[in-house]
Amino acid sequence: MEKVDIIVLGAGPAGCAASIRCRQAGLSVVMFDANSEPKISPGETLHPGVEPLLKQLGVFDQILQAGFRRHRGIWLKRGDLSQFLPYGEDINGPWLGFQAERRTLHRILQQAAVDLEVRLIRKTRPEAVILEENRVTGVMVDGNYFHATWTVDATGRSAWLARELKLPAIICSPPLGVRFGWRNEEIAGFEGQPSLAFRFDGWDWQAPLAGNQTAWVELRIGELGEGSPGGVNLTWQWRSECAGPGFFLLGDAAATLDPSSSHGVLTALMSGIFFGHLVENYHRKGVNEAVIIEVYRKWLYLQFEQDRRRLRQHYANSPAGQRFINQSSY
Repeated sequence: MEKVDIIVLGAGPAGCAASIRCRQAGLSVVMFDANSEPKISPGETLHPGVEPLLKQLGVFDQILQAGFRRHRGIWLKRGDLSQFLPYGEDINGPWLGFQAERRTLHRILQQAAVDLEVRLIRKTRPEAVILEENRVTGVMVDGNYFHATWTVDATGRSAWLARELKLPAIICSPPLGVRFGWRNEEIAGFEGQPSLAFRFDGWDWQAPLAGNQTAWVELRIGELGEGSPGGVNLTWQWRSECAGPGFFLLGDAAATLDPSSSHGVLTALMSGIFFGHLVENYHRKGVNEAVIIEVYRKWLYLQFEQDRRRLRQHYANSPAGQRFINQSSY
C-alpha cells in the first residue's frame, strides 16, 4: 500500500496542470497514464489567454522553443460570408495563439511534472476505486492499493472515476459527432490562419500546422460518429457533482463542450491549476473541505454555462442554427 497527498488519473493537460500546481505547493503526487507515451494526434488550438497559465506552470519557454505555428485570429465563414476575427492586440503587437502538436504539448507538460518529482506511472489503468465511509480514499492499480487525501479524475471524456462513482452527466445539446485528422498539405486562401466554416449540419475546421500540414475537424449535428475513423461523441455535458469527499473531476471529465469553443486546453489547464490552489488552501491554511468542494462546483458551473450560452448563440447565428435548435430541447 502506498500513501500520497494526491492521486491524478490521466496525464493530459488537466492532469499535468494539477500535478505541477500541487508539487509547487509541496504536496506529494502520483500520476497514472494509460499510455507508454503521449499519443500522436493532429493538434490543439490554443487561445492567447493560455500564455499566463503556461508561465504559471513553468513551461512557457519550452512551448516557444517547440516551434508551434502561431496565428493571430480565426476566419469565420457562415454561408457565403467570410470574416476574420482577430484575437486583439496591444502596444507589443497582435495577440497570437498556438497551433500546438498535441503529443509535443503533452510531452512538455509531463516532463515539467516529472522535473518537479511527480511520480509518473505509465502503461497502467486503475482497476477499482477505494471507498471508505462514502469517501474516495484512493484506487487499486495492477493489484496494488494507492491511498491519497484526494483522487483526481483527469481521464478526459472517458471520465473513469466519474463512471465508477456513477455520477450523472447533464446533457446540454443535441448529439454532436466529431471526426478529426490531418493531411500533408497547407490550406490556401486564409493567410496561414485557422478557419471555421459553418454548414447546415455542423461545421468544418482547418488549421495550418508546422511542416506544411493541416489539421482538420468535422462536427455534425445528430451524428455521434462512433465507429468512424477518429469519430467521437462531443455532445455538451457537465457533472454537477464534479467534486466531493476525497475527489475532484478536471477538464473534460467534469464538463465537455465541442472544439469550436477553442477553450478545451485552456479550461483543462485552468481546472488543474484551480484544483491545486484549493487543495493548497485545505492542506496549508486549514480551509474546510466542504468549502473547497462547493467553490469548485460553482466555479465549474459558471465556466461551463458562460461558454454554453456563447456557443449556443454562435450556432443560432449560423447555417447550422435551425438543425441545432430543432434537435435540441435544452
